[in-house]
Amino acid sequence: MGAIFIGAIITAPHTAFALTYKTDINSLEDDTLEQAVNASSTLIELQDSPPDSLLGLFRRANEDMRRLQQALRSSGYYDGSVEIRIDGRLVSEGAPSDEAATAKSSHPVKVDIKVTPGELYRLDKISLTLKSDLPHRLKPALNAGSPARAADILAQRDRLLNAVLRQGFPFAKVELQPAVVDHARHTVSVTYMIDPGPAATMGPVTVKGLKHVNPSFIQRHVNFSPGERYSPDRLNELREELRTMDLFSAVKLTPADKLNDKGELPIEVEVTERDRRFVGFGANYSTNDGAGASVFWGHRNLFGGGERLRLQADVSGLVENDLSETNYAVSATFRKPDLLAVNQNLLSSLSLNQQYDEDTFDKKAATATVGLERRLSKTLSVTGGLEIEKSQITDHTNDSDTQDFFLFGPTGSIRRDTSNDLLNPTKGTRLEFAAAAFPEVLGSSQNVFTTRATGTGYLNLVGRGDLVLAGRLSVGNAFGGKTHDLPADRRLYAGGGGSVRGYKFRSISPRDSHGDFTGGRSAVEGSIELRYRFLGDFGVVPFLDAGTVSEEVFPAFDETIQYAAGIGLRYYTAIGPIRADFAVPLNPRSDDDKFAFYVSIGQAF
Repeated sequence: MGAIFIGAIITAPHTAFALTYKTDINSLEDDTLEQAVNASSTLIELQDSPPDSLLGLFRRANEDMRRLQQALRSSGYYDGSVEIRIDGRLVSEGAPSDEAATAKSSHPVKVDIKVTPGELYRLDKISLTLKSDLPHRLKPALNAGSPARAADILAQRDRLLNAVLRQGFPFAKVELQPAVVDHARHTVSVTYMIDPGPAATMGPVTVKGLKHVNPSFIQRHVNFSPGERYSPDRLNELREELRTMDLFSAVKLTPADKLNDKGELPIEVEVTERDRRFVGFGANYSTNDGAGASVFWGHRNLFGGGERLRLQADVSGLVENDLSETNYAVSATFRKPDLLAVNQNLLSSLSLNQQYDEDTFDKKAATATVGLERRLSKTLSVTGGLEIEKSQITDHTNDSDTQDFFLFGPTGSIRRDTSNDLLNPTKGTRLEFAAAAFPEVLGSSQNVFTTRATGTGYLNLVGRGDLVLAGRLSVGNAFGGKTHDLPADRRLYAGGGGSVRGYKFRSISPRDSHGDFTGGRSAVEGSIELRYRFLGDFGVVPFLDAGTVSEEVFPAFDETIQYAAGIGLRYYTAIGPIRADFAVPLNPRSDDDKFAFYVSIGQAF
C-alpha cells in the first residue's frame, strides 16, 4: 500500500491539467452577420467541450477561419477578414511546442476572434433565363441594391420555383448560376436558369394502405378533379385534410414521375391507419371541490366512413360529498362525417347525470341532442340542432324546492379557430358564439334562452412557444324570466377550476337575504396567463383570473369583480398538458374563499 501511495506522489507532477479556453469576439453592427458568425464558429459552439491539447485547439481555430470567411461571404461581405489569436499567438503562425502547450494548459486559454467585415456588397443585376414561356410573368422579390446575402438569394430561387409550380408545371427546375462578383463596385450579379418542363393537369388519385377505411370516403375529400390545372397547393390541402381526420397516423402524397397519356399527373396517396379503438382515463383533484375521475372508450371508424362513437363516465365530488351524494355522468356521443354533403357532419349525444351541491342545487337529468356541423372553411364552422332535456332540480336557495322541468328547443353555434395546435396552442385565436332557446311554445315548461361568447388568444413571445401570452374572455347570458323563474341549472355562476381558480365552485354569484347563492342572468369571466416552457416538456404559468355574475340580463358589474392569482406547473404531453395550479383569491368574501390547489392528469391510448 505504501509503495502505491509513494508512486502516486511521484507521478502526480507529470499529470496534465485539462485544457480549458475562453472565447472573446468583437461586436458587429450588422445583426445578420453577427448571428451568422456566432452560428458558424465551432470555437464558440464547442467551448464547453475543449480539445485534449493546445494543438487540437489550433486545429479547431484553423477550421473556424474557413467557416467564418464563408459566413462573411454568405452575409454579403466579400472583402472581410478574420483574425484569430490563441493566447496572443496568431493561428496562422501555427501551434507552439508541446512543452509550451503543457505549461499553459493549467489555466483557461484566451481565444480572441476579430472579424473585420469591410463593405457590404449589394445586388446589381438579377437575371431570369427561361427555357420556355410561362403563362404568367415571374416577378423577383429581390431588387437591385439589396444586400447580397446568400440566404436571400437562395430564398429567391425557392420562391421562383414555387411560382412556376403554381402555374401548372410539376417538373420545374430553377438553377442558380455562379454569381458574378464585382470587387471594384462592391456588387454581385445573379442569374436564375428556369426550366418549366411540361405543363400538366391533375390526374387520378389512388390510395394505398387502407384496411378498414372505405376508399370512397377518401375520394370524397379529394379537392380537385382530373383535368384541372396542376396545383401543389391543392395537394398540400388534401394532405392536411387527411391528417386532421384522426383516422391516419401517417399520410404521404407522391406525384408520379411522368404524365399519363392525357397529360395528367397521377397522384398516389399512402396512409397508415390508426387503431380503430381507443380508451383513456383522467383524474383531477381540488382542495375546494374534491376529487374526480373519468374513463372513456371510443371507436374511430365504426362503418368504414370515419363514424366516431365515444362512451364516457365521469364522477366528481368524491371527497367533498358523501358517497350517496356523488356527482356522476354517463354519456354517448356519435359523429357521422359527410352527411348529405362533404364536410357536413351529423352530431348526436345522450347523457344521464346527477349533481349534488348543497350551496346551489341538486339535479338529475337525461339530455339528448342531435344536429349538423358544417365546416365553411379551414377556420370557420357552424352547428345547428335540437336539444331535449328532462330534469328534476332541487333549488337550495328556494327553501329546497324540488321541481320537474322539460326543455326542448334549437341550439346553434359559430366558431372560428386560427390557433396552430389543438392541445398546446402557441399563436392564433379561438372565437365562439353559442345560443340555445327553449320556448314554451315548443313544449318547454319554462321559457329559457341562453347565449355565451368566448374568445381566447395566444401570442408567441419567444422562440417556438417557449414564452406564450394567453388570454381568455367569456360573457354569458340567460333570460326568459326573472332569476328565480329560471331553472337553477340554467342560471349562471363562476368560480372553481376552469373559471376563477381559488374560489369554490359556483361561489361567485349574487346572494339572497339568507346569504345563499342564487345564480345570475349574466356572467363575465376572464383569465390571462404567461406560459413559460423549458427543458422541452416542462412549464411554469403565472396567471390572473377574474369573474363576476349579475342578476341583470346584460353584465351590469353591480357585483364586486372577484380576482385570483396563482402559479401553475405543466408537463406537456402529446395529449395535452398535465396541470397543477396553486391559486389564491385576492379579495375573499368568506372562509370558503381561500388558497386552493388543483391538479389534473389524463392519458389516452
